[in-house]
Amino acid sequence: MRRTLLALLLPLTITTTSCGSDYTPEQLERILSTSQVTFDAGVVAVGERETLDIYMQSSGKGEVAVFDISVDDPEHWEVVDDWRGSGDRLVIPGGSEADPIPSLVQVRFKPDTEGAFRTVLTVTSDDNEVSETDDEGHGLWRVVLRGLARNPCASVYPDFHDFGPRPAGGYFSTDVTVENCGVVILEVTAYQIEGDGVFSVQTPPQAILPGDSTTIAVAFQPDGAESPKTGVLRFVSNAPVLDDIGVELIGNDCEGSADPRWDSDEDGWTVCGGDCDDTDAAVSPSAVEAELADTDDDNCDGDLEDAPNPQDEDGDLDGHTELEGDCDDTDSAVFPGAPELVNQIDDDCDGQVDEDSDRTDDDADGFSEREGDCDDGDPRVFPGAEDTQNDIDDNCNGQLDEGGLHFDDDGDGHADLDENGADADCDDEDPWTFPGAEEDCDGRDNDCDGAVDEGADDSPDGACSFLVEREAAVAAEAADEGCASAPTAPLGGLALLGMLGLARRRE
Repeated sequence: MRRTLLALLLPLTITTTSCGSDYTPEQLERILSTSQVTFDAGVVAVGERETLDIYMQSSGKGEVAVFDISVDDPEHWEVVDDWRGSGDRLVIPGGSEADPIPSLVQVRFKPDTEGAFRTVLTVTSDDNEVSETDDEGHGLWRVVLRGLARNPCASVYPDFHDFGPRPAGGYFSTDVTVENCGVVILEVTAYQIEGDGVFSVQTPPQAILPGDSTTIAVAFQPDGAESPKTGVLRFVSNAPVLDDIGVELIGNDCEGSADPRWDSDEDGWTVCGGDCDDTDAAVSPSAVEAELADTDDDNCDGDLEDAPNPQDEDGDLDGHTELEGDCDDTDSAVFPGAPELVNQIDDDCDGQVDEDSDRTDDDADGFSEREGDCDDGDPRVFPGAEDTQNDIDDNCNGQLDEGGLHFDDDGDGHADLDENGADADCDDEDPWTFPGAEEDCDGRDNDCDGAVDEGADDSPDGACSFLVEREAAVAAEAADEGCASAPTAPLGGLALLGMLGLARRRE
């Protein structure tokens, strides 16, 4: 008898029906749900991890026991295994629709390649208000998880730096710009210098946000003015594109340089181009040799006592005299109209050295081709320039007209307008929205067909069909059977005992 009374003291829900006068004890409602039906991990760098916080909530009066949480794609999604606590299941106390009791489960998104990733997360519990159950009768609750993976994008400029002639023992610094041209964080974790040990990086590793850029200070500390030095700066980062990018560094390298300081007397001739006295503008291969009494080698031909060459004679037999514009009548490869070679010599006698080569900044925009200028004939085009809508890669980052109607801003393969000018992507800021996209249960027109959350057969809310449906209310079920029912508030054991006593007295 005592055991019976203790059992009666447990809370019960009493349902009265019009089909009979008996009281039918019902289980307390156990209702489990989540705060959302589609969880988005955002855009994550390939190889990185992003943790999603998924709040389950109990909104019925009975406590809910969660037995298992799993994902369909465990290769790219991982349920953090501490959701059970110290037991073999998670128990969430009963709550109400107005004040649900939450519990957190975390899922890690771990992409290993670029792409769009979806999975279904299934929660198995003793929820007794769901229509879908497993073989053991446990309720199943499902939500969709999605995430995008992208490799970081990076551009570096200038990718060549010439320190020019520098004295031994000095310290000289220059800046290299690294720009994040993608949609995920670019992390530069280390720098490496290949080659001579006189170059060093003075900037610590750092993370660069999408759309931002940073400058890296690179120093040259020469150990001898006459000793050419070369090196390559490389980056250790999470951007595969940087694996193949190296910034070439040279210093005190006359033959490889286009630095104007190699022509210190500004006579148009550099030391390595043949100027035998770069402190005297009157001395160069194009100078006229003075009288025999002059002991200087004015024309740098190596003969201190040669007689002046008449300017109307073709001394090097190249078909041009000095009067006809030959700027070095001792070298048959130098004359007006000669092919300009990359050799620090004004081969064609036009007053410019190595023009139209990748060494020189032909359009005077501050960058030569070997420093990253992708169009050295247009001064509006150079690394770091403002990109405009003109079908030109103004900033030399490999992308055309960023932010324009024909540019795919969200990286989903579709721009606002296609190549024919017709409407294409209906939301170029949402990578999950584009023509032909899979329709998600997210309140958006993912496939740009004018309908929201429709199914494959255009059924309304068909994209949300993965969601479990709650069992119909008891009253509705009873109505289907020809009688009406209405649940009342749970009764405690004492109230139930009183009702039983009243029944006995009536007997």
